Amino acid sequence: MTLHKKNHITRTLLAVSMLAMSGGALAAQVPPGTQLAEKQELVRNNGSEPASLDPHKVESDVEFNIISDLFEGLVNVSPAGAIQPRLAERWENKDNLLWTFHLRPGLTWSDSTAITAQDIVWSWQRLVSPATASPYASYPGNMHIANAREIALGQKGPETLGVKALNDTTLQVTLTQPNAAFLAMLAHPSLVPIDKVLVERYADKWTRPEHIVTSGPYKLSQWVVNERLVAERNAKYWDNAHTVINKVTYLPISSEAADVNRYKAGEIDIVYTVPINQFAQLQKTMGDQLDVSPQLATYYYEFNTTRPPFNDARVRRALNMALDKDIIAGKVLGQGQRPAWLIGQPDIGGVTLHNPDYASWPREKRIAEAKKTAGAGGV
Repeated sequence: MTLHKKNHITRTLLAVSMLAMSGGALAAQVPPGTQLAEKQELVRNNGSEPASLDPHKVESDVEFNIISDLFEGLVNVSPAGAIQPRLAERWENKDNLLWTFHLRPGLTWSDSTAITAQDIVWSWQRLVSPATASPYASYPGNMHIANAREIALGQKGPETLGVKALNDTTLQVTLTQPNAAFLAMLAHPSLVPIDKVLVERYADKWTRPEHIVTSGPYKLSQWVVNERLVAERNAKYWDNAHTVINKVTYLPISSEAADVNRYKAGEIDIVYTVPINQFAQLQKTMGDQLDVSPQLATYYYEFNTTRPPFNDARVRRALNMALDKDIIAGKVLGQGQRPAWLIGQPDIGGVTLHNPDYASWPREKRIAEAKKTAGAGGV
């Protein structure tokens, strides 16, 4: 298990970009005196062709990287883990069960039509509806939004979801139990509002450049399949004053080697990722152009825990003890990953999780204890 690191090469002379290297767009706070490039345009590799730009139909970073630049949700999570107001300017709650969000006044889509609380209600109902078949249909249920689980299972109708518009700018969400991570979970791109009128009018074609309207800092201006997507600055975005980059081009380059070569040739400004076998050399030759940024992700192996021997927690614990995570993270992957002893991150959202005691033991002691533990489990 390792904490994942996202590795990019970035052309530092581009000046300040409002694009987070590993995700969606954020308002850029340009330090006073910063010299910006005359041409504020960005070309980045996005790894492959997106399957869709419908937030309810996708599940990978390839799509969410773009969706997060085109659309915005109620809140965002800063790189430091703080909750930032976005479409919602403020909120309050009662007993951590009844949440009320107040949208910013005057919010509009990129075509100048109003974004309302009703748009959010409809979008979330569509997300959980079995008719949508969203990969994230279970997500609102994981957030403990009332009736979300039952709706996703087809036991209740989408209209029973625990979310309602009190008026055009006020949204109320009902939870079945307190959820400390609720606000952070709201930042997921599957929860951004989309325009009901467009979806009902154009069906699966609503995301085409000639139809789509967006709520974020960019609007889609071109989509040439397997060649490029182009997003241009959305002048109707509520925080447009803090947008710096005027145009972003996303390329679907699947080859890591080709990705790096095109960067070296000056054809792109940000690579999607770096080949493992080139990482050490690029560290030496690229200097601060090589950016290694942590991601909130943990890679792990899954086992069938209903069948022997992994149906015994002692066997699973022994395997966790004995696995040489330092070698996997430092040598096999070798791109800044860290050994992970917990499924969650050690420090996030003001909560500190503690590794098991055996995480700090010498490897020999861990192996010896793992043998005892596995033996007790019948292995």
